Amino acid sequence: MPAVISRTTIKSAIGAGTVVACLVVTAGRMIAVPQPSGGFAQTAIDEPARFEMALDANSEAVVLARAGKTRDALGFPVGARHTSKHVRDGFEQAEYDEVSEIDASGRVTSVTQFDAQGRLRAAMRLDSAPRAGLNVTREAAIRSAQRSAVAAGLAVDTPNAAEVDEANGGWTIRWARQQDGIRVRDDETRVHLWSDGRIQSLARVEHDLASPPDRRIGSGQARQAVSATVDRWFAGRNSAYTIQSLALEWAGPNGAFDPARVTDSPQPYRLAWVANVKPTGAAANYVWLMTLYVDAGDGSIIGGDVVE
Repeated sequence: MPAVISRTTIKSAIGAGTVVACLVVTAGRMIAVPQPSGGFAQTAIDEPARFEMALDANSEAVVLARAGKTRDALGFPVGARHTSKHVRDGFEQAEYDEVSEIDASGRVTSVTQFDAQGRLRAAMRLDSAPRAGLNVTREAAIRSAQRSAVAAGLAVDTPNAAEVDEANGGWTIRWARQQDGIRVRDDETRVHLWSDGRIQSLARVEHDLASPPDRRIGSGQARQAVSATVDRWFAGRNSAYTIQSLALEWAGPNGAFDPARVTDSPQPYRLAWVANVKPTGAAANYVWLMTLYVDAGDGSIIGGDVVE
C-alpha cells in the first residue's frame, strides 16, 4: 500500500481527540511548563513544549460555563471537581483554553478545549468503555451526532460520511468544511460514537483563510502551470505523467516542492487549484502520486503533497 508522505500540517479531528487523551495520560512525560500570571513568553508557541497558565477569575467563569454546556450536550459525566487552564501548545502550534472533569477518585473523566474565539475545538470522554451487547445503527448514530454537535454550538447538517469503526466498533460521523461553497482541504468536524451510541469524542479542525484573490485564474491556466512545472522536473528523465484531477479548494501553503516556503508558523489557507498528478515511467518507481497546489490568483505553485 502506498505510504503518504505529507509536508503539510494536517490535523484530523480524531487526531485532535487523540492528542487530548495523550495530554492527559502522558502528561508526566511531556514538557508542561506553568507560566507566571503575567503571560507567556513571546517564543513559547514555537517551542516543542506545552505551556500552561492559570485563567483569571472572569475568564475561568466563562470557560467553565462553556465546558459545562458542552459536557451536557455530549452526555459526558459530571465530575466531582474540575481544573481549567490556558494552554500554549508548541507541538500543535495552537493556543486554547482547556477544562478537565475529574471524578472522586482523582481520575480525569473528560477533557474539553476551546479556541481563542471561544469555539469548541475538541472534547473527549475518558471514563469508561462501551457497554457490551449494544450496537447503534448508522441512522441512529447520525441523528445522535447531529443532535449533540448542534447542542454543543456547532453548525452541522447532513454529514459527508458515516463510517464504521472497524477496530473498536461504533461510528465516526464527519462534516467537511466549505467556505463560499468551496471545500477547505483538511478541515472538518468529526464525532465518534461508541458502539452503544454514546458520544466518545468530538473535534473540529479549522484553519484560517486568506482573502480570495481579486481575479481568479481558470482551470486551463492552472493546468498549464502544473504541466510546465512537472515538465521541468521530468526534463531529461525517462518519465511522464497524467493530470488525473483538478479542483478548486482552499489549501495550505507549504514547502513540499520549495524549501524557501517553509515557515515557523502555519500560514492561512489560500484559494488554489489542486491537481493530482500520476507519474509514469521511471518516476513511478518512487512516487505514486503528486498533489500540487496552484494559487488561484497568480498561478504559482504554493505547495502540495507526495504519496510514495
